[in-house]
Amino acid sequence: MKALKVLRFKWTVSRGRDTYGYNLCTLYVDGTKVARCNGGGYDMEGTVLGDYLAANYPERLLKLTTEFSGLKFHDPNFDPGKAVPATRYILAEGEEHEGKTVAELEAEGKTIGLERYQAFHSDSSRIPTERHTIPLLDGACGKSCMIAVANAIGLTLEYVDGGRNSDTIYILRDTQEED
Repeated sequence: MKALKVLRFKWTVSRGRDTYGYNLCTLYVDGTKVARCNGGGYDMEGTVLGDYLAANYPERLLKLTTEFSGLKFHDPNFDPGKAVPATRYILAEGEEHEGKTVAELEAEGKTIGLERYQAFHSDSSRIPTERHTIPLLDGACGKSCMIAVANAIGLTLEYVDGGRNSDTIYILRDTQEED
């Protein structure tokens, strides 16, 4: 791994069947595509940067002992289908579904589809633990939050240029692997 990398955030518009007209933000590191997201209404540059950091620096993230916005750790063995939702389900008069697992409620058609997602995130930890060993970065909270995490693990980002079109270019310096 080189101590310096060029990060280019490239902006385009989707021409895909189901996503036609959506904004696309793609992150290239040294010319190689490493992350992409689409849509809008959230920090898309932060999202792709967070995806890149989580995928390429998990060991460093696991050494963090303080909380950062957008950073959570997950248990690789946790099955959200086996979780019992915290909410008590009352769908019809006298019909209660308290104590059933997410999978049981799904099989009965008694959920709205968010329970797995909620169980997965409820089981996360803001700092790594013996059980929570998979770092996930939600960069939608902001690129500045992802830069703070990068700085904490020995990376610095220096803005270089707006590039052509509306692309943004940064230099990523790895202070732990200086040449």
